[in-house]
Amino acid sequence: MNILFDTSHNLRSGWKFAVYVVFFFLIWFVSGTVLAIVLSLLYPGSNAPDDQLTGFALNVVALAIPAVTGMLLMVRFIDRRPLKTFGVGFLPRWRRHLGSGLALAAGMVAVLMAGCFAFGYVHIGWTGRQVPVLTLAGTLGVLLLAAANEELVFRGFPLQVLIEGFGEWPAVVFMSVLFGLVHSKNPNSSFLSTTNTIVAGILLSLAYVRTRSLWFPYGIHLGWNVGVGFILGFHLSGVDLASIWTTGIAGRDTILGGDYGPEGGLLATFIFASSAVIVQSWGTGRNAKE
Repeated sequence: MNILFDTSHNLRSGWKFAVYVVFFFLIWFVSGTVLAIVLSLLYPGSNAPDDQLTGFALNVVALAIPAVTGMLLMVRFIDRRPLKTFGVGFLPRWRRHLGSGLALAAGMVAVLMAGCFAFGYVHIGWTGRQVPVLTLAGTLGVLLLAAANEELVFRGFPLQVLIEGFGEWPAVVFMSVLFGLVHSKNPNSSFLSTTNTIVAGILLSLAYVRTRSLWFPYGIHLGWNVGVGFILGFHLSGVDLASIWTTGIAGRDTILGGDYGPEGGLLATFIFASSAVIVQSWGTGRNAKE
């Protein structure tokens, strides 16, 4: 038995995943180094902007380069299958998948708000006129790119090749655990917030598996992030971003999430798990054949 290649002389899935990881981290290191040099030239000394949005944006841009380049290198030189194989591109029904994801996310946010009113005291204040338009636009742009990055990395090529090599659920659980661990270093994170992120990863992975399109999980991911962080003004995975409204909650942190945001509480556990059941059911009907 050849441990490197299968009977069709293709590199086995586990090795493809390993090569992708090597590509990803090499490109991430190089792009991060180049970005740091450029910033040092643009902002000599200690003059570099240090606001939260700038730091968030720089991290997102630094991640976008290996997320895209790593996948393209694998498809071009190692796997040699078209991008659509991994759910990337303007696939048939992509608008429907994106819209379905956004609609599900809107429902999730609605349940979140209902739960906040049920389990705590909620105060919502309008802040749209107090925040510069460019800041709001920059925040929205960063959220658009951040969700795309994470879908490419955690639900794109790596998840697909692991499914081919080890089966659906082992691959889904493995990538979802990685997804949770990556967020475990966020401000005010906890065991519960990491667990919730793992459950959210399972939800998003199932959304990809059921449609073989990244547009469905991207819609869910983007809709949740924009609704929770940009529109309502909750902390988003521990990060405080510019928002249209600001929502303050008084209640038990275990349920509502505390300073990490809703993703740190049991209410989010219920929302993510219930949504995963809905998405899993999605695959038992007509849409499973899409």
